[in-house]
Amino acid sequence: GSEMCIRDRYKTGMMKILVLLGLFVVAFGFIHFEIEPIDMARTKLNVVLKRFKNLKDHFKNRRLGTFEARYWEMANYFKPGPNPKVILYICGESQGRFPAENTLPVLAAQKANAMVYSLEHRFYGESQLAADWSEKSLELLTFQQALADIAYFIESKNFEFKKNYMHTKEPKWVVIGGSYAGAMAAWFRYKYPHLAVGAISSSGVVNAIDDFYHYEMQVVEDVEKCGKDAVKKLKAQQDLAAKMINNRDKKVVEDFLKMINAEGMTSIDFLYYYADVPVTWIQKGLRNDLCSLLNRFNGTSTLQEVVIMAWEAAILNHTADSYRMSMLKDTKIDSTKHSRQWYYQVCTTFGWFQTPYKKNPIRPINMSLDEYWRPYCIAMFPGKKVFPNVNYTNHMMSGLEIEKHTSNTFFTQGSEDGWKHAGLMKKQKNDNIIVKMITCKTCSHCADLKPQKSDEDPAVTKVRNEEITTIGIWLGS
Repeated sequence: GSEMCIRDRYKTGMMKILVLLGLFVVAFGFIHFEIEPIDMARTKLNVVLKRFKNLKDHFKNRRLGTFEARYWEMANYFKPGPNPKVILYICGESQGRFPAENTLPVLAAQKANAMVYSLEHRFYGESQLAADWSEKSLELLTFQQALADIAYFIESKNFEFKKNYMHTKEPKWVVIGGSYAGAMAAWFRYKYPHLAVGAISSSGVVNAIDDFYHYEMQVVEDVEKCGKDAVKKLKAQQDLAAKMINNRDKKVVEDFLKMINAEGMTSIDFLYYYADVPVTWIQKGLRNDLCSLLNRFNGTSTLQEVVIMAWEAAILNHTADSYRMSMLKDTKIDSTKHSRQWYYQVCTTFGWFQTPYKKNPIRPINMSLDEYWRPYCIAMFPGKKVFPNVNYTNHMMSGLEIEKHTSNTFFTQGSEDGWKHAGLMKKQKNDNIIVKMITCKTCSHCADLKPQKSDEDPAVTKVRNEEITTIGIWLGS
């Protein structure tokens, strides 16, 4: 598969470095959420790619016209009748896709006899509004505009349903999303309750936080389960990697940077890239594999460990290229990329800057809000000198207080997911919402949106089944 190809590609180059380090060959086996896409070549479902003219500006200047928003439609399970049922999967901060057959949106549609749509987010994939990604163009990239995109789409489809199916009532819609799109699902139900009867918010980050040390706090807690020296090993690796980037005169260091496509990276870029290396496993729900890897580091030098960690993370598609500032500043549109757009949203609105957990830091201590992240945002968007006012964002959308103002929303979190600290983890007083913590060894980011498997943890199966039942109740199945 593609993962083996990546492994083979890196193996040849990394072996050269391992030889330089005097390392014996050891067989080491083993952060945007993207739902598993449907295999269009093999699926028996009739998934149709379509385009829709949505407004560029829903609020201030409708004269700006429209843009072509990409979406997918699947009607295999849909039964026309007086009470149409629709599930809308909200795509987040990457290329849009239609979910695989064994994921929550499709499983729920099968049970409820619902139509399924998947809508691509403005400025991502092929749903572009401007000729470039300049700061001026990206002014229209806000969550408020994106929520209005969803509302406009639903209203247009409602009109279409009434036109195509006579004597039907207005369809009932349930929106589903994960991570940032999970927050979007919750916010949509909160702001547009007349258009959606319910929302599934998987790992929804509804609370904007600038100094998000909580993420590393969770990483430390998760890694401590690997053994008493695991956190210490990661800290030593991070410290050495930070020193390496400032000692490029050594050939082995330069060879290492070449192999991970980090040649020519600035110290700022490299620090962020390598700080995220151990996070790769945890966010993907592979903490057991990370533990296995760390526990095999016996008699190896820290330098050898730095190389192997980068190698194994690259196999999981964690590469240095997407952290390179020169690429992040590129305003040329590329439908396969998402980093510049996402950083614009982060730097202007949400924060979630991963800073060191002061009590037991893994990443370099200078990756603080003022010393690292503020200059980082300004360097990427120098014209505006942006930095988020998270208090304003939370005032607009209520932050964690959203539960007091909404209903028919199912919030889920993974017990080992650092992002849970930006979302609802327990219900306070509102009986009209559901909050579930999915607790297991591999329960990380958006665990309930990952493909259903026969060997998955029962905790994931249980919550997903509860979601399917709840969606059916909302839709009146």
